[in-house]
Amino acid sequence: MHSALLESPDTQVRYRVMTGEDDDRARRGAKKIVGRSEVSLYCKDAATVEKTVEALRLSDAELVKRPDADKKYDWQSVFVQPDSDSADGGGKILFGVAWYDEEYFAEKSQVYGDKMHSHMFGNLGITEKDVTVSHWRAA
Repeated sequence: MHSALLESPDTQVRYRVMTGEDDDRARRGAKKIVGRSEVSLYCKDAATVEKTVEALRLSDAELVKRPDADKKYDWQSVFVQPDSDSADGGGKILFGVAWYDEEYFAEKSQVYGDKMHSHMFGNLGITEKDVTVSHWRAA
């Protein structure tokens, strides 16, 4: 099949840049997901995309070091979705957060809006309007 048949004006391309617990089942182990957050960060240019992906990789490296008993959440795979209208290489960073503890989910699921995260986003070149988060509870 010719790839042109698969493309349309609505085609969106995403590149996985980091494997998370959703694509590495051994990482989740026997934990059950109680909730999930879907995160979209708009990055205005390629430099912001690179800084943001690197920040997520560093955070993931720290999270992986925690003992299993202390892991109340984990990152899901991270994707970059280039913005075809961006002349500077901008786009979206898309990823999920898997929550394993109901109380922790209720307490921390809004943490992306706190001062620490706002400061961190600002250092990356991401503004509050560039952040979209939605939450889901497991059935």
